[in-house]
Amino acid sequence: MTPTRVRSLAGLAAAALLLTGCGSVPAFNPGVAARVADTTITTNEVDDTAADYCSAVETQLEEGQAVANSVVDTQVAGSLALQEAGEQFAAAQGVEPDPSYQDAADSLEQSIAGLSPEQQDAVRRVNLARPYVAAVELAVGIEEVGDDDPEAAAAAGHEAFASWLDDQDVRIDPRYAVSIEDGTMAPADTTISFAVSDVAKAGQAAEADPAAGAALPVSQRCG
Repeated sequence: MTPTRVRSLAGLAAAALLLTGCGSVPAFNPGVAARVADTTITTNEVDDTAADYCSAVETQLEEGQAVANSVVDTQVAGSLALQEAGEQFAAAQGVEPDPSYQDAADSLEQSIAGLSPEQQDAVRRVNLARPYVAAVELAVGIEEVGDDDPEAAAAAGHEAFASWLDDQDVRIDPRYAVSIEDGTMAPADTTISFAVSDVAKAGQAAEADPAAGAALPVSQRCG
């Protein structure tokens, strides 16, 4: 497995991961960022994790580079929702994640050793969500097709996860503009306004532009 490390914020928009299990977006109770079955993820949890995550990775940015806070918030909210969905899927299937997950976790630990405990926790929660789900999918796939062909097992597990998600109530506040289709992340346009300025358009781009992000007010950017 590719080593998991602290990512540059320049890639967060493309990496952001979010789940929506239903076609329509429900009204959310105040303070709820996402819901996975009966489990909720609060906006405070997203905000706190995003602040620690930003402080952890902004040192990787070169001078004059930054990204909008909304990009970081989306990455965090999606990761927390994905992790929760993955844990519920694992419980439903009665499996533990494949050992490849521990490999990813061990690799990450080497890159975050110099961070504060709060920053380390935030990076783990964001960067290990995808490896966790991939490892759960692999474990499920191995049970279905055996371990002779890891790629076939991973594909079978991913299909099982996507099918399982279709039957779950997994929803997220539309402020985090991404969705999942067939078990795979995809951007989702949930805005009701149109970007006019160059800075606003850059903020909605599929790939975050660190230079454009630096033009945002300090209160609206990370870095």
